[in-house]
Amino acid sequence: MDEALFALLTGAAPIAALAGSRIYWGVTQQGTALPALVLTIISGADTPHLTGTDGLWRYRVQIDCYGRDRPAARQLSRAVAGLLNGHSNGGFRGVFLDATRENFEGATVDRPSRISMDFIINWRG
Repeated sequence: MDEALFALLTGAAPIAALAGSRIYWGVTQQGTALPALVLTIISGADTPHLTGTDGLWRYRVQIDCYGRDRPAARQLSRAVAGLLNGHSNGGFRGVFLDATRENFEGATVDRPSRISMDFIINWRG
């Protein structure tokens, strides 16, 4: 799922126009050019049944949209949500936006803005 999600995001023109190739799993280096995306798998499990599993995995993936300021982070988050929310193709059996949050604690003019989104991804690869 993670390779397919990365390919989906990097191949989308609206996201490439904003973040280019700055899409990372886990962390970025300090000083990374913005805007940028950071992807983190929060949880994942296959669907259990009394006779075993059915091969359908359910993931929660957090996507952090970073921008130099809030409007840049918001623009990137809208592009990501527009691409992913409701997406169903290939191994993706349904991608749904579950939560969005912004954290302004300790924010200063010199710090990037971040908008985090949690997506529920149903996957059978």
